[in-house]
Amino acid sequence: MPDRRRGFVRRQRGILPTNNVLADEYRRRAKFAAATFCEPTQLLAIEELQVAFSKQGCRGHFIATDPSHIHILISWRDERPWQKMRSGLKQSLSSRLKSVEPREWFCEGGSRRRVMERKHFDHLMSNYLPSHRGWKWREGEKPFR
Repeated sequence: MPDRRRGFVRRQRGILPTNNVLADEYRRRAKFAAATFCEPTQLLAIEELQVAFSKQGCRGHFIATDPSHIHILISWRDERPWQKMRSGLKQSLSSRLKSVEPREWFCEGGSRRRVMERKHFDHLMSNYLPSHRGWKWREGEKPFR
């Protein structure tokens, strides 16, 4: 949300400073209350995503959770567009989370950023994703904090 003390991310504009007026506007226009990923929900999401990676035929590299969002770093070898991959993973995750608490869990959209260089991938794996506040999972490991 734009009222975060550290600022907020806006698509195609990057990280912007705190904006309380815009945050109020977002809340007025919201169709649903904001979802909060508590620790058990974060762990459930990690568990379901690992199942979904196998079903969707993709490789999961890292999952990072936060009380307000989830990051997933994946790769796949076929020609499926990223939209189809994101949609399939979101559907799997939404179904599992709705079985625990029936509500809307995700907004439309989400990051579209592709990892094109090894340097970017390494930064995500070693700095950006591990810096999140919630539970995390790295390929070949158990969930960790």
